[in-house]
Amino acid sequence: MKKYTDIFPMRLKALRNAYGISLSETAYLLRVNAKSTVFEWENQKKVPSVENLHMISTVFGTPTDWLLGHSEILYSEESIKWTENFISWIENSMQNRFDELTGTEPGGGVSFWLDYLQRYYPEYVSEEQRVQYYSLPVRANIAVLMRQVRLPSLYWRMYYAQNGFKKRGVIAKVKEFFHMSAEEELKAPNRKELERGDNLVNLLTLNTINGKCVANKMPIYDVEAAYRQLQQEIPGTDE
Repeated sequence: MKKYTDIFPMRLKALRNAYGISLSETAYLLRVNAKSTVFEWENQKKVPSVENLHMISTVFGTPTDWLLGHSEILYSEESIKWTENFISWIENSMQNRFDELTGTEPGGGVSFWLDYLQRYYPEYVSEEQRVQYYSLPVRANIAVLMRQVRLPSLYWRMYYAQNGFKKRGVIAKVKEFFHMSAEEELKAPNRKELERGDNLVNLLTLNTINGKCVANKMPIYDVEAAYRQLQQEIPGTDE
């Protein structure tokens, strides 16, 4: 029987590989001080604290039992709901800043993400329909991307498409939406941001057949496949 000190490093690396994120990006998502910490976890030089494990579980939607090798169940309804609720908590903490930018009475506005989702993806906003139309792996993908993708990048992409894929005037439109002054800097999203933004849109968008929505069951970032690949690459890691 393998020890958690052998299994955890591979499962953490599988998460990072699946999402294509660097050590630095992972450290930022997990709120650790340096990318060297993540490197040391992956190379069995250190073990994460309980708080660190909790954050990994919260960010990626994976139960701690899976991370430690106590279970082969990658996602559960409870682990995904916890992750989604944590995003809502982050949203609430950002609300005052949004109210300041828009001149809204404190607590009276709508958060960035909620506004975006209500406008374009109401099926995801509804908890009942979210469970019906989005699989657990897809919901995990969405939760991770919502931590990575800046909302201005999504609106930049939307206005860019509406503008015939011409950049001229797009930044001004995004600034107008977010009540930014002409002097405030807003950079166009880089290629990685655009790719993640497109993937988030693809995951949220439901196809229809005969006028009825079809459930989205296929994740773009496949953690199970990434983990199997690591097992094949590293001798003696088959469980």
